[in-house]
Amino acid sequence: MKKKVIGVYAPSNPAHIWFEEKYLFAKKQLEDMGFEIVEGDLVKDRVYQGYRTASAKERAEEMMNLVKNKDIDIMMPVIGGYNSGSLLPYLDFDEIEKSKKKFFGYSDITALQMAILKKTNLKPIYGGSLIPTFGEYEGMPQFVKDTLNNLFTKENYTLEEPEFYSNKLLNAFTDEWKTKKREYIKNEGWKILNEGETEGEVIIANIDTLVSLLATEYVPTFKDKILILEEMNATIDSEERNLNTLKLSGVFEGVKGLIFGKPEVYNNKNSNLEYIDIIKEVLGERNYPIIYNFDCGHTIPSLIISQDSLLSLKANYKTGIKVEILKNSYID
Repeated sequence: MKKKVIGVYAPSNPAHIWFEEKYLFAKKQLEDMGFEIVEGDLVKDRVYQGYRTASAKERAEEMMNLVKNKDIDIMMPVIGGYNSGSLLPYLDFDEIEKSKKKFFGYSDITALQMAILKKTNLKPIYGGSLIPTFGEYEGMPQFVKDTLNNLFTKENYTLEEPEFYSNKLLNAFTDEWKTKKREYIKNEGWKILNEGETEGEVIIANIDTLVSLLATEYVPTFKDKILILEEMNATIDSEERNLNTLKLSGVFEGVKGLIFGKPEVYNNKNSNLEYIDIIKEVLGERNYPIIYNFDCGHTIPSLIISQDSLLSLKANYKTGIKVEILKNSYID
């Protein structure tokens, strides 16, 4: 069987340069799993402009060159960042659709995924950036191996909670990422804000990045979707602003259900408010199921889910929470 080929590119932060040793480690992890890696020109040539590799146009060219490479099956960013959205005016979405490639990534890569959902019939995969997902020095958690196996091979399956998770950052600017053991804590489990049952195609997005795209041509419709929202750094004042912006933009009006992921970092800024308190305040009463503390996003390990998969969400205070993939869009 032909090896699956991954095209690696840097649409935002140049973490392959910042954390070169961890990048090479993650790359080898994927190669040991049986994948072949093809680096984009900017990654391969180590082009560098501090917070990015090159201009938006040049980063888009790197991405499109990999898209046009018929040997490549999967597109994977080295990491997220803050500026993937800058590429959007320079991308050829007809070529992207024609390529039929699988686009992995999360966080800032939300910008690319939302645009692909809006402009093509492809279904990107939320999760799986090279360094953060495959650069764990102790090896990839079994939970991630299982979620990848489900993604790659199963048309339908139940999404499970990891028993333990970590939101403790390990410094990759030093040797800490390989000399210090990651701290894990017992998972409190997924929690219910509003009971109910629903089915719908799922869209997963990073809150900060989604807000940055509103009122552009690159935002798909959320009507009749189940929306999963996640964030890395949930400082309470910016969280309130972002959620209120989504509310005022009508994002929460047409959805069939809402799921909030665990934030990696939460700062209540001396307010004594919990993360969920602002969600409750902004959302108010809703007539669809809402759960939170979900394991999809920046905490480790996290679920990896194909966008627009048909998802079932059941939230009941007596019987608990059940989230199922009824039709996995990855293997359509």
